[in-house]
Amino acid sequence: MCDQVNYREQAEEVAAALQNYCKDTEWTTSKQTADFKIFYKRSPEFEGYLYKGEAVYAAKPKVVFDYVEPLPSGPRAKWDKNMKKIEIIKQIEDDLRINRACTSSACMGLISPRDFVDLILIKETDEYLSTNAKSVVCSDCPQDKEHVRGVNHKCGMIVFKYPNEPNKCKLVSLIQPDTKGHIPRSLQDAAIPGSMIEFFTQLRETLAKDGQLYEQD
Repeated sequence: MCDQVNYREQAEEVAAALQNYCKDTEWTTSKQTADFKIFYKRSPEFEGYLYKGEAVYAAKPKVVFDYVEPLPSGPRAKWDKNMKKIEIIKQIEDDLRINRACTSSACMGLISPRDFVDLILIKETDEYLSTNAKSVVCSDCPQDKEHVRGVNHKCGMIVFKYPNEPNKCKLVSLIQPDTKGHIPRSLQDAAIPGSMIEFFTQLRETLAKDGQLYEQD
């Protein structure tokens, strides 16, 4: 069984924190192009950084959300090259579950494959759709020899809707991973913005290939 039971309370705390992160104006720019922006700041939860990525897509919000939601049978399992495997360990309620995600190696193999066991809450309001996640301890999913068990502090994907523009949305990714293992913090910090850029770029290319992007005026 999984080892904590106040899942709804934990998940709602994550969702509230992510909305506050979005409203915060004290960010340092890491990368910026016409297509995306990557920011960072000191994490309030561990001795690392909280990262925020933003990108605007000429696509329906629900479509973009479906492409980024981590589901075993969803589009993300197919297009996200960093995601080797997605599993649902426990479906708690319709909008609340525990996932396991296995990632590929990074930095030309210097960072070995990781796995993360996360509590995930799905929310939809008039303003956005979101995943709201944090790592939890779950004895149903013991660590294996092929992966280093990482920890995701409060993180998620928020797809913001544009009033009166149904075919446009802004995707905000908030992450603060602790990859564990013996990797120097400087190497982890150098790798994360690049992986976020790759994520946004892959998503745009996939949406275009699948005919989900609209022409902008």
